[in-house]
Amino acid sequence: MFDPQGPIIGIDPGVSRCGYGVVTRLSGGRFAAVAYGVITTSPSDPMPERLLSIATELDALVAEYKPSGMAVERVLFSNNARTAMSVGQANGLALVAAARHCVPVVEYSPNEVKLAVCGDGAADKAAVQAMVTRLLGLGEIPRPPDAADALALALTHGWSGRIREQVGESTGPQSSLEKAVQRALERDSGRTNGKGSVIA
Repeated sequence: MFDPQGPIIGIDPGVSRCGYGVVTRLSGGRFAAVAYGVITTSPSDPMPERLLSIATELDALVAEYKPSGMAVERVLFSNNARTAMSVGQANGLALVAAARHCVPVVEYSPNEVKLAVCGDGAADKAAVQAMVTRLLGLGEIPRPPDAADALALALTHGWSGRIREQVGESTGPQSSLEKAVQRALERDSGRTNGKGSVIA
C-alpha cells in the first residue's frame, strides 16, 4: 500500500534504459532527491526476460519507497514505431507496478515536463538536466540522462499536485502554468500522426 505522505517516483520508460528518480517534499515548496538511477537490460537477452527484469525492479522500487504518487512519461507517436513500442512496453510495466501497490499514477508529456522544470516546453535535454540539478541542489548533473529525466518527471508531478490543491474546485481563471501546460498538450496532439515514436 502506498504512503500518502511518501515521496514521488518519476519513471522515464525504456527497455534498454528505464530511468527512475525519487524526490521528497521539503518545506517552502522545495524538493530533495532521495534516489535516482537506471534499470538496464541487455539487447542480447530475449525480450520476455528483459521485460520481466524491468517489472521486478520497478515493483521493488515501489515497495521500498512507498510513494504517494508516480509520474511516468506519456508515450507519444511520430515517425519511429520501434522506439514507441519499446517505450510503450516499459510505460505499461510502470503503470502495472503503480496499480499493484495502489499508487496514484499520472502520465506527463515531454513538453509538460520541460515546461514545468524550465518554463519552456521547447527546452532541450541539457537545459532540463541543468535545472533538475539546480532545483534539487545536487552537486552534479544526474547520470545517465534517463535518471535526470525521471527526476524531472517527479518534480513535475509534485508541482502539478500543488497546483491542483490550490485550484481545487475553483471556477476562477487558470494559472499561467496550467494554460501553458494546456498549450503544450495541444502542441503534442498536433504533432501526432499515429505512425510511431516518442516526441521528445
